[in-house]
Amino acid sequence: MNNRNEKKGDILIVDDIPENLQLLFTMLTKQGYEVRRVLSGKQALNVVKVEPPDLILLDIRMPELDGYEVCQRLKADETTQNIPVIFLSALNETFDKVTAFQVGGVDYISKPFQLQEVIIRVENQLNLLEMQRKLEEKNKELELVNKELESFGYRVSHDLRNHLNVINSIIYLLSKKHGQKLDNVGLKNLKILEDESERMAEMIEDLWRLSESKSNYLDISLESFDLSGVVRKIVDRLKIKMKEKEKIVIIKSDVYATGDEGLIKIAVENLLDNANKFTNKTEQPRIEFGQLQQQDQTVYFVKDNGVGFDTKKGNNLFTPFQRLHQEQEFPGTGIGLATVKRIIELHGGEIWYDAKVNQGTTFYFTFGE
Repeated sequence: MNNRNEKKGDILIVDDIPENLQLLFTMLTKQGYEVRRVLSGKQALNVVKVEPPDLILLDIRMPELDGYEVCQRLKADETTQNIPVIFLSALNETFDKVTAFQVGGVDYISKPFQLQEVIIRVENQLNLLEMQRKLEEKNKELELVNKELESFGYRVSHDLRNHLNVINSIIYLLSKKHGQKLDNVGLKNLKILEDESERMAEMIEDLWRLSESKSNYLDISLESFDLSGVVRKIVDRLKIKMKEKEKIVIIKSDVYATGDEGLIKIAVENLLDNANKFTNKTEQPRIEFGQLQQQDQTVYFVKDNGVGFDTKKGNNLFTPFQRLHQEQEFPGTGIGLATVKRIIELHGGEIWYDAKVNQGTTFYFTFGE
């Protein structure tokens, strides 16, 4: 039975001196490694093509093809470029470390060989290789999970649209058949239902487009638009939530942005919604939207004088489901700022913040060039 799987690793030694091959072979086999040996660079390239090893110990000074050339050829081939190469060099030889690393070597061992040095350097590289393989496996698993999530997201989006269509139909019937029976308060509430239903439909569509964009299935549309106007519409909707407390809202006029208007609207709405929520317990609450110039770059901001937070605790602020305040005190899902960050980065921009406890928060953001 082939016992290769029971071995700690498969190592190929390349050296034109048989005594060196035998010495390293003895050292490594005693440690449980499977070891193969060849006497030239050409033989090494042929062996690697047939059955790639986990690691190559490669002598530099060899006739015809030296170690540098062999390593270059290995790294130029997609099937062998990820095999780690440790160079072998005698102490009395001129060893160009820079060249060794430039051609793709990961380490080197000096002759005469010391058992502990050989074992440590070999184990280090094989451990790194094992970690890389596990990471690749995890990435493959994540790809499968992402595909499943995309399929799930599509189904949920489709179902939500269907439910919204039913709601919209009922709202339409109420308006047409029973609208005359409603007083002003009833009509106002019916209008709120219509607006919120339309807004939810837009959010489902834009969030789905965001998911597709992250997967490179859809290019975002870039166009110049009136961001001040977008903010005003968002604030008009938020005023329904602001009814319990009068708030000062300042919106700078004639602020324009270039990007996907639907996605940017989601990002700014999340920031404004946060500003509104975290000023609910503030005396004389104030929210401001504007822009400024920093080193020839336009920087937008949403500022409030709410509860703020300790910036030392803000490392995970943009991580989904991470919260800095208790749910009972300030309800929320903890995904809003993560969505904001994704949208801004999708536009090639950045987002950062300035905050102080009980003195408010300012979020600054750009949309790239």
